[in-house]
Amino acid sequence: MNYSVQDSMFARMKRTCCLLGYLLCMTFSANAQKLIPTNYFSSPLGIDLSVTGAFGEIRPNHLHSGADFQVQKKEGLPVYAVADGFVSRIKISPVGFGNALYIDHPNGFTSVYGHLYNYNDSIASYARIKQYEKKSFEVDLFPAHDHDTIWVRQGEPIAFAGNSGSSFGAHLHFELRNTETERIINPLLFGLKTKDNYSPYIDFITVYPESAESFADGSNKPLKFNVSKVLGGEYRLKGNDTIDVFGEFGIGVQAFDYLYNDSDRNGWYSLKMLLDKAPFFSMQLDSFAFSETRFINASLDYSDSYWNGTRIVQSVKLPGDELSLHNSGSGNGKISIKDDHYHELVVIVGDLSGKQAVLRCTLHGRKPVSKVEVPDPESPDTVVVFSYLKDNNFNTSDLALQFPKGTLFDDLGFQYSRMPIRKGYYSARHCLHVPYVPLKGKMLVSIKADKLPPRLRSMALLARIDQQGHLSTAGGSYSDGYVKAETNLFDSYAIVVDSVPPKIKPIRDRNKHHRNIKFNVSDNLSGIDKYYAEINHKWALVEWDPKNDLMVYNYDQLVRKGKNTFKLTLIDKKGNKSSYSTLIRQ
Repeated sequence: MNYSVQDSMFARMKRTCCLLGYLLCMTFSANAQKLIPTNYFSSPLGIDLSVTGAFGEIRPNHLHSGADFQVQKKEGLPVYAVADGFVSRIKISPVGFGNALYIDHPNGFTSVYGHLYNYNDSIASYARIKQYEKKSFEVDLFPAHDHDTIWVRQGEPIAFAGNSGSSFGAHLHFELRNTETERIINPLLFGLKTKDNYSPYIDFITVYPESAESFADGSNKPLKFNVSKVLGGEYRLKGNDTIDVFGEFGIGVQAFDYLYNDSDRNGWYSLKMLLDKAPFFSMQLDSFAFSETRFINASLDYSDSYWNGTRIVQSVKLPGDELSLHNSGSGNGKISIKDDHYHELVVIVGDLSGKQAVLRCTLHGRKPVSKVEVPDPESPDTVVVFSYLKDNNFNTSDLALQFPKGTLFDDLGFQYSRMPIRKGYYSARHCLHVPYVPLKGKMLVSIKADKLPPRLRSMALLARIDQQGHLSTAGGSYSDGYVKAETNLFDSYAIVVDSVPPKIKPIRDRNKHHRNIKFNVSDNLSGIDKYYAEINHKWALVEWDPKNDLMVYNYDQLVRKGKNTFKLTLIDKKGNKSSYSTLIRQ
């Protein structure tokens, strides 16, 4: 490969990147917008930028770390370097960002391009050489570390947009990060021009009583209130515009924004809540660290999200919630009304262009004469109180749980119940609290394996059983009489065995001039762990697309004229193995 710039220039550039990154890290939080260059980066696409996934958008268990740009609903659209720099990382994975590219720039920022279809010729050639060297489709490469510095110029084609990894439609996932800290910054703050002809909108609000003596319209349970748009960006409650409240409570809001069109819902940029003009909650999606992205679960109504798929952001901050975006002030996002007066609640949802949706309603302080009675849920077998500030342990005769400090968002009345062994399980079914309460970190689950035959120990794992009885792998393995696994989800768990090898099914291609061979692949439980192919007994590169259960071998230099032997081998995470062999004729 031909590299056009000397190592001395690379060294100077790297020192400059590190210094600027350090300075940005030290001062970003104080005045984010002034420090961001708005005329430095150009567009990563040769078409008008239309956002189909906003930065900081709430996704299952995480915040969206970049902006998704539409690419005319097809793969292969050229992607361009947004500024001069060098390729700092090439990551190829069957999941996550799929084919991803990272470019470090001399101003202290790194641009990231995800879900690519492929790279330009020079980058693709470099990556392919490394894949064959490592005998692995999945690679994580750092060219500059190997003295293979790949320099790019602003506006140079570097890749092609695609649908690789955990993507469900062709688009470009684009990020800008602080190079030194890897903190992600909203890329639209850098002056990239995008279409935005629509205002945010508010779906509904929820009132959450925070104590046994707090009520909303006579109820001590959360109540939703639908809203309607009345004029411009102004919203009111549907029906009666006044809510009778008493005590301490928090407010929840579900809102979205349209950016690219009026049917594709995106996340908003800012959310504010005020009582009598005094702010008690705000969230603005400028920047966050990867280490805190899962903390969004504590800022959501996680229970309602679990049952109904909602995305309600709550004003009240849980004590273990370290999400830096959640600002709830000295009152911790709670408001208190115990008088007989009328108060104005205002909710403001904004986008980056300055458009807003504003809800105004009245809260009337009134202690209820009669209360709405809500039946208590069935009691579990055992309830133990855990502190979120400490290590916690829970043990029975056939179960051991460990909750290291930092596993919980709040003190927890941990609920436990046990169900007997059923067919297909090798232990009782242990119901660990409820699945609609989020965990901040991972707990260690150890279930005694006294019902597990020794011959099956190597194939044992823990299965998570949801409310409908569906099984999914929680991983883990046998050790010292237990099957153990770490998980960050409350639910029911039991020991199961995976003794079934993966399945390989060739996909028929009726084209006489086909240039590849394709397979549907799947595994029943533990998941595919290793896979490799051989052409004429030499390792061959197979691409894996798990979301489509697809593996593809594209004919390359290993395929000779005449007959070629091809073999694909899959091994799941419990060592079950399957192979498929065929002839390829050229």
